[in-house]
Amino acid sequence: MDSSQAGIERTHLLKVPLDILPESEIGRIALEFAASPGQKTIVFLTFRGLMKANRDPELLSHLKSARLIVPVSKSLEFGCRFLGLPMPVRHHPFDFTIKLLGALEEKRHTIYLLGENLSGLQTIAATMRSTFPGLTLVGRHTGFYSRESEGPILTAIQKATPTVLFLGPGVLGREKWIFRKGKGLPFRISLFSEDAYSIMAQHKKRPTRVSFRKGTHELSRAIVNPLRIMRVFNYLWFGLLLLVYRLKRNS
Repeated sequence: MDSSQAGIERTHLLKVPLDILPESEIGRIALEFAASPGQKTIVFLTFRGLMKANRDPELLSHLKSARLIVPVSKSLEFGCRFLGLPMPVRHHPFDFTIKLLGALEEKRHTIYLLGENLSGLQTIAATMRSTFPGLTLVGRHTGFYSRESEGPILTAIQKATPTVLFLGPGVLGREKWIFRKGKGLPFRISLFSEDAYSIMAQHKKRPTRVSFRKGTHELSRAIVNPLRIMRVFNYLWFGLLLLVYRLKRNS
């Protein structure tokens, strides 16, 4: 466990880093990130991401280099409690993003959007302009693009010099894109979230605070998509890994 910066406590669950950031500190950290030079990547860590990082050295390396790892899933809370680690403060990506953008709007910062289909992106752009009038949209591009289009997209971001580079569905490589392609881009803050994009594009509903706190919104997704039930094997493997770590630590 270590503290990488004021107000943020970092711990590690199954060798994967995650940060403990109180909700009240989101605005302050957003302004601190925007004011200081250099790139700061924010990653929303789900259960799926945690398990993937345990078998994907590239992703684990990327997570270790991220400036802020925001825990999302209820399972991460359980894992930390089981191993006696500091309890994480979970944030839904949509709520976190809204608080971050709200703080940046007050200082007249800028944002570039990359992701979603055309209608979804237009909806998000319109919402941004009405909800955050002080936040300037300096560029946008849909996701689901061809690899040949990636060069012009990078050039557009380079010219736009946004404070925030907000990535969503359809970005090649998903959360890995910013680590693979983003070096040298002149943004201050980057974040990737398919959930936040989909809610802003009105493609899905935001879970209630109660369902998110209890983790029941994840159960409802499994009911809607029965294939998610197959993840029970991942949860069993997660439980086994936690038990092994606990036994090793106590031996």
